[in-house]
Amino acid sequence: MPKVHIIVGKEEHSLEVGEGDNLLFEAVSRSVMIPFNCTSGRCGTCRVRVVEGAEHLSEMGDREELRLGDEQVEKGYRLACQSFVFGDVTVEVPQPRLY
Repeated sequence: MPKVHIIVGKEEHSLEVGEGDNLLFEAVSRSVMIPFNCTSGRCGTCRVRVVEGAEHLSEMGDREELRLGDEQVEKGYRLACQSFVFGDVTVEVPQPRLY
Protein backbone atom coordinates (compact mmCIF):
# COMPACT_ATOMS: atom_id res chain seq x y z
CA MET A 1 0.00 0.00 0.00
CA PRO A 2 1.29 3.50 -0.81
CA LYS A 3 2.42 5.66 2.10
CA VAL A 4 1.52 9.35 2.18
CA HIS A 5 3.47 11.71 4.40
CA ILE A 6 1.71 15.07 4.99
CA ILE A 7 3.43 18.04 6.62
CA VAL A 8 1.03 20.60 8.10
CA GLY A 9 2.97 23.38 9.82
CA LYS A 10 5.01 21.67 12.55
CA GLU A 11 2.89 18.50 12.47
CA GLU A 12 3.68 15.47 10.36
CA HIS A 13 1.24 12.72 9.50
CA SER A 14 1.85 9.35 7.84
CA LEU A 15 -0.97 7.42 6.22
CA GLU A 16 -1.25 4.17 4.30
CA VAL A 17 -3.74 4.51 1.46
CA GLY A 18 -5.07 2.28 -1.25
CA GLU A 19 -3.55 2.56 -4.70
CA GLY A 20 -5.54 5.12 -6.68
CA ASP A 21 -7.09 6.76 -3.61
CA ASN A 22 -7.72 10.50 -3.59
CA LEU A 23 -5.17 12.47 -1.54
CA LEU A 24 -7.61 15.00 -0.10
CA PHE A 25 -10.35 12.52 0.81
CA GLU A 26 -7.92 10.15 2.51
CA ALA A 27 -6.31 12.96 4.52
CA VAL A 28 -9.54 14.56 5.68
CA SER A 29 -11.15 11.21 6.53
CA ARG A 30 -8.24 10.65 8.94
CA SER A 31 -8.43 14.11 10.52
CA VAL A 32 -5.44 15.53 8.62
CA MET A 33 -6.66 19.03 7.89
CA ILE A 34 -5.88 20.06 4.35
CA PRO A 35 -8.07 23.15 3.80
CA PHE A 36 -10.68 22.70 1.06
CA ASN A 37 -13.91 24.19 -0.22
CA CYS A 38 -15.14 22.63 -3.44
CA THR A 39 -13.41 19.21 -3.94
CA SER A 40 -13.65 19.67 -7.73
CA GLY A 41 -10.52 21.66 -8.56
CA ARG A 42 -12.31 24.96 -9.09
CA CYS A 43 -11.31 26.91 -5.97
CA GLY A 44 -7.65 25.98 -5.45
CA THR A 45 -7.98 25.92 -1.66
CA CYS A 46 -6.52 22.42 -1.25
CA ARG A 47 -3.16 23.38 -2.76
CA VAL A 48 -0.22 21.31 -1.52
CA ARG A 49 3.45 21.27 -2.50
CA VAL A 50 4.87 17.89 -3.45
CA VAL A 51 8.16 17.40 -1.61
CA GLU A 52 8.86 13.85 -2.85
CA GLY A 53 7.16 11.32 -5.08
CA ALA A 54 5.45 13.52 -7.68
CA GLU A 55 5.80 10.63 -10.13
CA HIS A 56 3.50 8.59 -7.87
CA LEU A 57 0.55 10.96 -8.28
CA SER A 58 -1.96 10.97 -11.12
CA GLU A 59 -1.25 13.20 -14.10
CA MET A 60 -2.26 16.83 -13.75
CA GLY A 61 -5.44 17.66 -15.61
CA ASP A 62 -6.24 20.86 -17.49
CA ARG A 63 -8.48 22.25 -14.72
CA GLU A 64 -5.80 21.76 -12.09
CA GLU A 65 -3.07 23.25 -14.28
CA LEU A 66 -5.24 26.26 -15.10
CA ARG A 67 -6.16 26.85 -11.43
CA LEU A 68 -2.54 26.63 -10.22
CA GLY A 69 -0.86 28.51 -13.06
CA ASP A 70 2.56 27.88 -14.57
CA GLU A 71 4.59 29.31 -11.68
CA GLN A 72 3.01 27.11 -9.00
CA VAL A 73 3.12 24.03 -11.25
CA GLU A 74 6.87 24.56 -11.75
CA LYS A 75 7.33 24.84 -7.97
CA GLY A 76 5.68 21.43 -7.45
CA TYR A 77 2.19 22.41 -6.33
CA ARG A 78 -0.84 20.20 -6.85
CA LEU A 79 -4.48 20.31 -5.80
CA ALA A 80 -5.07 17.54 -3.28
CA CYS A 81 -8.63 17.01 -4.53
CA GLN A 82 -7.34 16.26 -8.03
CA SER A 83 -4.42 14.05 -6.95
CA PHE A 84 -4.69 10.27 -6.84
CA VAL A 85 -1.95 8.27 -5.13
CA PHE A 86 -0.14 5.39 -6.87
CA GLY A 87 2.99 5.18 -4.70
CA ASP A 88 4.80 6.79 -1.79
CA VAL A 89 4.55 10.59 -1.69
CA THR A 90 5.34 13.45 0.68
CA VAL A 91 3.37 16.70 0.51
CA GLU A 92 3.38 19.93 2.46
CA VAL A 93 0.38 22.15 3.19
CA PRO A 94 1.83 25.64 2.52
CA GLN A 95 -0.44 27.73 4.79
CA PRO A 96 -2.14 25.53 7.36
CA ARG A 97 -5.29 26.79 9.00
CA LEU A 98 -5.99 26.41 12.68
CA TYR A 99 -9.14 24.39 13.39
